[in-house]
Amino acid sequence: MLYGKWRPRGFDEVVGQDHIVRTLRNALASGQVAHAYLFSGPRGTGKTTTARILARSLNCANLADGDPCNSCPACKAILAGNALDLIEMDAASNRGIEDIRELREKIAFAPSDLKKKVYLLDEVHMLTDGAFNALLKTLEEPPPHAVFILATTDLHKVPATIISRCQRYDFHRVPNDAMVERLQFICEQEGFAVPREGLLAIAVQSRGGLRDAITMLEQVTARYGASPTIDDVRAAMGQVNDERVPGLVRAILADDLGAALEIARSVADDGIDIARFTRAVIDLAREVIPEALKRTGAVEHPLGDIIAAARARPDGVRLLAGAVAELARADFRLDPASPVPLEVACAAVILGGGLPAPVSVAAGAGAEAARPAGGRPAGASEPAPIASNAPLSAGEKFARDLYERCKMINPSHAMWLNGSFEVIDMDGDELHLGFQRQMPMGKVDTVCRGMVEEQAAVILGRPVTLLVTLIEGSAQPRRETRRGHLAEAAKAMGATPIGKD
Repeated sequence: MLYGKWRPRGFDEVVGQDHIVRTLRNALASGQVAHAYLFSGPRGTGKTTTARILARSLNCANLADGDPCNSCPACKAILAGNALDLIEMDAASNRGIEDIRELREKIAFAPSDLKKKVYLLDEVHMLTDGAFNALLKTLEEPPPHAVFILATTDLHKVPATIISRCQRYDFHRVPNDAMVERLQFICEQEGFAVPREGLLAIAVQSRGGLRDAITMLEQVTARYGASPTIDDVRAAMGQVNDERVPGLVRAILADDLGAALEIARSVADDGIDIARFTRAVIDLAREVIPEALKRTGAVEHPLGDIIAAARARPDGVRLLAGAVAELARADFRLDPASPVPLEVACAAVILGGGLPAPVSVAAGAGAEAARPAGGRPAGASEPAPIASNAPLSAGEKFARDLYERCKMINPSHAMWLNGSFEVIDMDGDELHLGFQRQMPMGKVDTVCRGMVEEQAAVILGRPVTLLVTLIEGSAQPRRETRRGHLAEAAKAMGATPIGKD
């Protein structure tokens, strides 16, 4: 198995987590070792691997600049899986209170063959409430010879009381460039001749998970040999390499609903996975948007004609953003082979013109400023309903765009933003969000902060610092249900309403 064979053995081999590697190295070199660490992040980004490297570093007899030597008895024992004092526990399988009580009973005993007892609890978010409670006291005051390393892919499921007792390290998705370099190194060592474009396709498909990327590389070479072509790579991963993908984007930019519907139906007729095709269209539109935003300069890009078409329209970028949002909502679960969700999404974008027209930030900010902190505007009564087609305020548009962007990155974390906040201020260096409930506010502040600040910076065009406030008793203007855009799109395609319109 390639992934196991090329698992990093030192901090210098960990890919895409330089911020964590640097901090851990400095802590080890200076002797400032914490009693408990919490590693969180997407799967396949190196959490467990880094935990094992840290375990070796804590017990290495020849530690150099925070890196284990991998040759002393302690390092060899951990690498071979023979170290009695490295206790790895899968919290998904051993999640009950009795498992944690057994751990607590043994922790008082001194290590037998290592300097430190290291407890690695993987998928720690799977523990029961009782198990978490049993773990609390031990995490707070462990014996000096014990170090806990907790790893999780779902930080929002870990109680705040646990998080507060650990040094927290957030693992990021591995950048495509760094992943390609690592895959290229593995190919050179294994004698594979995979084109760089193919390695990039693997990196994109893995969506930031290096473990998945290495597994895909192994799958490609197992099926097509040591010298696969780019087409072989795409075929092995089921990627869509179809001219109809850019063709659909061109149809949207040209407001050509007929061409868009024809493409959607031809894809379904050819037996292509329609959901994967839609995902490819979304990825292409997202690739075009940053280039179209530049507005000036020569277009030297494989998608130059699409970029030029987006620049030629005053609302080109807004239309593509609306296409991304609508296509992302397409639900293929009921009938995965049906092109109807894709057709309806295309119709909604083309007939609806994408997202609502923007409102000046200055006007929106003025309206927000009129509202006292912690409540509704002075003298305001119960908010009146806003017409379903009324333009969004600057704050509402920003809140909607922020939620949609975060949902595309991490849907489970983005749920804490769905209708739970309002924008108080977004003009300065601080992004001030007000929440009506404590739970979403706490999750956004602790779990989603990095994602929110990053996506807000993209929308606003400048870096911002997130500030959250509880505004109990406030109320947003009530909006009537927006039943228009999808329903009208369906009508335009010939659908007949059932029941009341």
